[in-house]
Amino acid sequence: MNSLVLRKTALGRDVAAKHAVASTTGRLSPQQKPARLRRRGPGLWAALALLVLAADFLLAHLAWLAVDFVMR
Repeated sequence: MNSLVLRKTALGRDVAAKHAVASTTGRLSPQQKPARLRRRGPGLWAALALLVLAADFLLAHLAWLAVDFVMR
């Protein structure tokens, strides 16, 4: 059990040391860099809005047909 505790402590020190080195240099390693999202143009957002609107109209039409079918 003591060796497990010592290994976890040593691992924690290694991680802390790597973090301290990264913070003192002011740079992040390539693995730590956050993923940058590419900016999406307004055309893509307009197309997405039209797609959602078309799906909404389609569902509304199908609901209208279902109600009409049940009411007959």
